[in-house]
Amino acid sequence: MRRSPSTADVAKTPALGRVAAVLAAAAVLIFAPGIAQAAFTGMDSASTSVGTMSLPAPTGASVTATCVSRSLSIVVTSYGTVPRATSYDFTVTNPGGGNVQTSNGTYTKAVAAKGTWTYQIHGLYQASPTNVWTGQPFQGTVVC
Repeated sequence: MRRSPSTADVAKTPALGRVAAVLAAAAVLIFAPGIAQAAFTGMDSASTSVGTMSLPAPTGASVTATCVSRSLSIVVTSYGTVPRATSYDFTVTNPGGGNVQTSNGTYTKAVAAKGTWTYQIHGLYQASPTNVWTGQPFQGTVVC
């Protein structure tokens, strides 16, 4: 009848056999990653296409700007056209350099500050909800 090896039997295993088993296990752990890496030595390449877009100043834009007795009126009569623009922006800058609120392409001020007022129209391109490109300005001035 055969019996299963007991702890006492394991103690009788030759020391050289145990050393060989430990060395074999260590060799597998050390060289196995090298074997795995050797399987992935191929090379490949890919290209990425990148482009840029430029929005020019509006063509055919027109603005009527007057200042009579310091009563200022700036009205966009045509935003013109900008290829690929999805919308337009109209800004007015006061003589002190601050931008002022405009509404639907119109700015009026009953008693305007003396000096040169600047207006600009830009074409806008909305690439995503958080990425809007601003084009070159159509610009003009009026003096009060």
